[in-house]
Amino acid sequence: MNDPVGKYRTFLAVAEAGSVTEAARRLFVSQPAVSAEIAALEEMLGVRLFFRSRRGVQLTEAGETLLGHVKSAFSLLDAGRERLRELAGLERGTLRIGASDMTLRFYLLDYIARFRHLYPNVRLSVTNAPTPKTLSALRDGLIDFGVVSGPLAHDADDLEFIPVRKVHDVFVVAPTHPLAAREVITREELAEYPMMMLEGQTSTRAYVERWLGADFPSPAIELATSDLLIEFAKRGIGVASVVRDFAEGALASGELSLLSLCEPIPPREFYLVRQARLAPSAAARTMLSLLEV
Repeated sequence: MNDPVGKYRTFLAVAEAGSVTEAARRLFVSQPAVSAEIAALEEMLGVRLFFRSRRGVQLTEAGETLLGHVKSAFSLLDAGRERLRELAGLERGTLRIGASDMTLRFYLLDYIARFRHLYPNVRLSVTNAPTPKTLSALRDGLIDFGVVSGPLAHDADDLEFIPVRKVHDVFVVAPTHPLAAREVITREELAEYPMMMLEGQTSTRAYVERWLGADFPSPAIELATSDLLIEFAKRGIGVASVVRDFAEGALASGELSLLSLCEPIPPREFYLVRQARLAPSAAARTMLSLLEV
């Protein structure tokens, strides 16, 4: 019992027991060891903490003052240990995830529902944002991990990128659109018709525009969500650039037609991204195990 915390623990035991002998019994150590610890603590603090009486030992004024602080300190330590046990057992805690509409809907949502069912007391915080903002939030420590869509620059050694699912970018139109009847379409033919794409700095738009080339006309219509792109395309307003998952229902029902390109857009990946050098929290570690990464 040479550590400072041990000395204060011994002091508390003697103060509560009112006896060195009883304190030694409770601490499972010898009586001389307890006496030595008290003497060492008094020497370290420069005050007398106990005096002997017929009833055993009693606190001096300095001892009474110290006792309140020691009780408070150990109460906080015990609460901290209990909190860690709760987190380890996922009785409490917070899981913070960053994701886009697309990665949430077509990858994460089922896992989040399963996690919520298994650990209902863990608070879930899901930040819905495009890939650049998700990566920024991860670097700033605002989320535990993110799921984003590629392509990505993997030269950032502070982050770890794990591919988890492939996605396919396609072009869809209403069945009445002139391109719907074509068996195969070239990039040049595609450029002759109004294009509809996501607005803003999204990885989806950047990827498709890179494939189309710098000489391809700018989109005639920009919309905030892929769902809106689908609705506009159904009404024959233009050619919609979307990830195929968003269009599956409308394609199956015949409300939309899929354009076949001479040179299809190569598939890309969803990535789980996390801090490379930081250990995940208990909640994040459990979620990652559900994701099998």
